[in-house]
Amino acid sequence: MHRPLSLVLPLFLLLAACVPALEAEGPEAIIPGARFATAPFVDPASGATYATGFETLGRGSPVVMVHGIGGGSSLFQYRLNAPAVADAGHTVYALDLLGFGRSSRPAIRSTQDLLVAQVTSFLEEVVREPAVVVANGLAAAHAIRVAAERPDLVAGLVLIAPTGYRSLNRPQDDSRVRTYELLANPVIGEAFAGALLSPAAQEFFLLDAYADRESLTPEVRTSYDRNLRVADARWIVFSFVSGNLDQDVSELWPATTQEALLVWGSAPGFSSYADAEDFVLARPDAQLLVLRDAALLPNEERADAFNAAVLGFLERLGW
Repeated sequence: MHRPLSLVLPLFLLLAACVPALEAEGPEAIIPGARFATAPFVDPASGATYATGFETLGRGSPVVMVHGIGGGSSLFQYRLNAPAVADAGHTVYALDLLGFGRSSRPAIRSTQDLLVAQVTSFLEEVVREPAVVVANGLAAAHAIRVAAERPDLVAGLVLIAPTGYRSLNRPQDDSRVRTYELLANPVIGEAFAGALLSPAAQEFFLLDAYADRESLTPEVRTSYDRNLRVADARWIVFSFVSGNLDQDVSELWPATTQEALLVWGSAPGFSSYADAEDFVLARPDAQLLVLRDAALLPNEERADAFNAAVLGFLERLGW
């Protein structure tokens, strides 16, 4: 779900509709065999306390899975991966970032610093030992930052279509704040949020994340639709579209020392496998896997191949 604001705002305004909000999903686990829990997170910048919703399963060395960032995203992304990793002898944690899933959805301008702090806090306070981090898209860029700044918390990285070189790397300046404030305007914001819920808009974005319509199963469509309809779902989307979550990794990625596996789908998309060149040139020691018939979410569209690659990576890491 990644399109520049200049391309999609007119579409959103045309498709705007007023719809009721839904309640967040209940405490039942989404990932088969997992347990749902919450953990407090205190924002070090504001002192505000939020809740991080997460699911855990398995027993063994820890693997933390962080979903991609886009309207309707959640830990649902790893339902096809977490059980396989847990069955191989690992404790798997899949968390919802702030604004998504069953974590808090603060009505604020969220920033890259906030989400990086959340993941860092989760590793410190919940996992409490070094972990291999699996992350997708912009969340993978945030994971790179955590690995560079806190190498004591990250034992390895599995990065799925990471951004930060050619995309979603806008500078964090006043223009980010102004764009967010424009979207948060009551008139524009209501139109924008309503437009996100139209079937046409949802399909438009989902087909940017998935390679074809066959991947858009009823389960996938229902998960994204429900997460978009939860009260206060709009604020993190406004923060994302306005670039406040963007993370440049051009200096951070070369500074990481952890073993890393890079995974891309071969289908064209916002963050295509062509972006792999920058990551491989900066760290030629990183392993690269390109999966056919997949776009931004190869862990879902090619789950068996992805799982096999991750398990092989963990084994080589001695994890």
